Amino acid sequence: MDLISMSDRDFIVEVARRIIRIPAISPASGGEGEKDRADEIERILKELGYSDYQRYDTTDEYGKIRSNIVLKTGKGDRVLWLVAHIDTVPVGDQTLWTKPPFDVTVDGDRMYGRGTEDDGQAVFTALLILKDMKMKGLKPKIPFGVAFVADEEMGSKYGIQYLLEKNIFKKSDLIIVPDAGSEDGMTIEIAEKSILWIKFSVKGKQWHASMPVNAINAFREGSKFLLDLDRRLHEKYTARDDLFNVPYSTFEPTKHEKNVDNVNTIPGTDTFYFDCRVLPQYNLDDVLKTVDDAIAEFHKQSPARITYDLVQKEQAPKKTPEDSEVVKRLMDSIKRKRGKTPRAIGIGGGTCAAFFRRLDMPAVVWFTTIEENAHRPDEFCLISHILMDRDVLEDVLSS
Repeated sequence: MDLISMSDRDFIVEVARRIIRIPAISPASGGEGEKDRADEIERILKELGYSDYQRYDTTDEYGKIRSNIVLKTGKGDRVLWLVAHIDTVPVGDQTLWTKPPFDVTVDGDRMYGRGTEDDGQAVFTALLILKDMKMKGLKPKIPFGVAFVADEEMGSKYGIQYLLEKNIFKKSDLIIVPDAGSEDGMTIEIAEKSILWIKFSVKGKQWHASMPVNAINAFREGSKFLLDLDRRLHEKYTARDDLFNVPYSTFEPTKHEKNVDNVNTIPGTDTFYFDCRVLPQYNLDDVLKTVDDAIAEFHKQSPARITYDLVQKEQAPKKTPEDSEVVKRLMDSIKRKRGKTPRAIGIGGGTCAAFFRRLDMPAVVWFTTIEENAHRPDEFCLISHILMDRDVLEDVLSS
């Protein structure tokens, strides 16, 4: 059976199986990038009868091809865009998975697999709308565009930032990024926190573990610094903003790199990372000054030396105005299709919407999703959510 003639449910499952089976992990996280997955999406678009898309490939610092696909249907100066990222995070500890991460397991309404929710759900929804335009004669009142983008999980340098340099989007366009939401679909994200990812490198002196007097234990000294910095950041940046679903700034130690291979060696180097999600009212340069001050104080008391590199630094742009057309049109469609009034919120996660806002292009983030599901073992999405979101977005296009 070809894709066009499939039922909506069968179509969703089929395209999910074809897409999720192909890993699309950033080379910075040990993967090969999005090229192979973009190739499959390109095949699906052709099977649906679309040939007028454009492919935007670029090469990253690892020599890997990072792929984006842009499709615009209809004629007109203004376009309603869906921006869906096609990259995924790594599996993590595979022993925590009860389902194969790169295969779609269907259990009732649930589809399991790495990337099914983040951001596969948006990809499947966009493809379903494109199918409806061919099969059901859906005729939007505004041109409809889809951008399948790379590199969202690691900063979007090779994804939406790359596409924005190509002048594909206009300030008059309506931008919807289906990449965050709530289980009832009643939240529309119009603001994001600033993002700061910091890599700390601790330099000590490696030695045999039986002779610690001759060593400078980089692991221990780094741990002391980590705890001190954690305290300083939380004590200084205490403001609250109830627009955000986590209404305060967060500072989390996350990734820790391997130091030594054996138990009986004291590590002479140690590397760890902080993930900071900072309320927009704070300047990230001020946060970095706090880091610098903490390092200076640490160096007065410890023989170890600490340096850092910035993995990502994104100062939050101004929020999308609640009275902007894209917010109002989406709110009206949600009311019509679901009978409830959604509310505008801010989030701590970073999405492609921030890069549009930075260029004064109003953008919103919305879909219906299982909260706290992305990046976890046994990630899944609900088929019913895809169908419900399709109905809302087609209403936006038709009204």
